[in-house]
Amino acid sequence: MSQAALSSAIRELENQLDCNLFERTTRHVQLTEAGHQFRQTAMRVVQELELSSMQLKEIHRHRCARLRVGFTPTLASHAFPEMLESFRDAHPHVHIDVMDEAPRRLQELVESGSIDAAFGAFFQKASGIEQLPVSPSTLVLVHAEQDSTIGPSMEWSVLEAHPIIALSDVSPVQQLLQSAVKRHNLKLRRTMTVSHLETAVALAERGIGVTVIPSFATAVCRRYRVNIARLLPPVRFNYCRIVKMGRSPNENLEHFTNLVIDHLRETESPRTAPMPVEDAG
Repeated sequence: MSQAALSSAIRELENQLDCNLFERTTRHVQLTEAGHQFRQTAMRVVQELELSSMQLKEIHRHRCARLRVGFTPTLASHAFPEMLESFRDAHPHVHIDVMDEAPRRLQELVESGSIDAAFGAFFQKASGIEQLPVSPSTLVLVHAEQDSTIGPSMEWSVLEAHPIIALSDVSPVQQLLQSAVKRHNLKLRRTMTVSHLETAVALAERGIGVTVIPSFATAVCRRYRVNIARLLPPVRFNYCRIVKMGRSPNENLEHFTNLVIDHLRETESPRTAPMPVEDAG
C-alpha cells in the first residue's frame, strides 16, 4: 500500500470513529490514548480472525478426508464394493460412506448437503444442483439365455412377442420405457411388476418374461444366465453425478468420480455400449 493510500485509509477510519488515533508532528507520529485503546481491540479482532481461519481450514481438511456418496441400490450392491476397494487402496486415509436410495431421494440428500455427491440417472432438473455426465447409456432388453429368438440387436417391436416384467411406474427407467412404447405404438403384455431391477433380471433368467433395464446396470446380469440385446432405435440418456452448486472443491470426490467412469466403461457390455448422447429423446 502506498503512503498516500495508507494516510487516506487512516483518515477515513478516524472519521468513522469520530476521534484522532494519531498525534502528528513534523518529526514523528504516535498513538493517542484513543489510538492505544483501539489498537488493543484491533489486535484481538485480528487474532480472532486468524484463529477462525485456522479452524475453518482444519474443518475443511477433515471434511475432505471424509467422502459421502450416494448410489441407486443396484449399483450400490453390484458396483460400489469394487470401486470402494480400489479407492481405499489409493486413498487409505479417506473414510467413505455410501447411501443407497432412489434417485429422487438421492437428489434431496445432495440438496440438503447430507451427502457430497450422488450417482445415477437423474431426469428431473432441480435448481441448485449441478449435473456432470459420467457415462452415456441406453435401454437394453434382458432375456433368458435359452431364448434363441432374440439376437444381440432388436427393434422395439420384439417386445410385443414376449411377456414383460416391468418395473414400478415411479421408476425413471420404466417411464422411459413407457415413452418409447407410446412412440412406437406398441401393445405390451405385462406379466408382472416389481420394484427392484435385480428382481426383474432374476425372473427373466427363469423365462417368466423379458425386462428392460439401463445399460449402465448390466453388471447385474453377470450373476444370472441371461443375454442382453440392444433395442433399436436406441433411447439414449446419461448416467450422471450430481453435486450441490457452489460446493467447495473436493479432490477426493474427483478421484472417486474417475473410478466410477472407469468402472462403467469396463463393465458395460460391448454389445450395448451406446454412443455419446445429450438427452433421453
